[in-house]
Amino acid sequence: MRIGLLSDIYGNLPALEAAWTWVCGEGPEAVVCLGDLVGYGPFPSEVVGFVRSHGIETVQGNWDRAAGRGRSDPGDEFTDPTWRKLARESLAWTVSALGSDDARFLRELPTELRFRAERSDLLCVHGLPGNVSGRLGTEAAGDVLDSLLRRNGCSVLASGNTGRPAVAVRPGGCMVNPGSVGGGTYPSAASAAVIEAGGRGGVPVWWQRIEYDFEGYERAYLGAGLPGIFLRCFRTGRAPTGEWMTDDTRWRQRWAEP
Repeated sequence: MRIGLLSDIYGNLPALEAAWTWVCGEGPEAVVCLGDLVGYGPFPSEVVGFVRSHGIETVQGNWDRAAGRGRSDPGDEFTDPTWRKLARESLAWTVSALGSDDARFLRELPTELRFRAERSDLLCVHGLPGNVSGRLGTEAAGDVLDSLLRRNGCSVLASGNTGRPAVAVRPGGCMVNPGSVGGGTYPSAASAAVIEAGGRGGVPVWWQRIEYDFEGYERAYLGAGLPGIFLRCFRTGRAPTGEWMTDDTRWRQRWAEP
């Protein structure tokens, strides 16, 4: 079973449109979004509308939960504590930009989705099973990954939230992260993935860096008056929580430029 994986859209409609086009070109039987439809970006209502109109199965992310419930904090941890205040400003703007039907949709999203594909049981979450704000990286100890797969009765665990494309293979299965559509994984570009679940010999995974009209997105972002620090993150390949996603020192140097 071929499944397209999207995650962390962050209210970025042009990136979502470009990622959708690429994923559909890979011939998936299903496309799943691993949450955070909204947050940071200037198109929260439009992204919700796109997901609904295209029938993209979606789990709830921490930004979706916070925005849908009208909360004041998204629940992320930031490397720079001063960014939390800016994230709260972004969340308040997002809440004000959503219609009541959009908010209801976000509130009612499931926290997990499961798929059965012959020899594979796929579990899709945003952060960690039972913890929408959790973060799972490939640096996690092997016994931790083994325990997650075993306790949750799955052979493939697909999760987002970190923005880092990754696969960790264990004897009992694997963990997959498609990276972020909305920004941070690559400088000025989106990330998405496709998995082939259920076949013999493991679970093939492939990712794609996807270009989109970043300049148009930037104009809309600035026009909305959203905190500029997160736009800089998306332009230079840095997660909006502060972690660098690229090892290319040129982008870090550009960050330091006034």
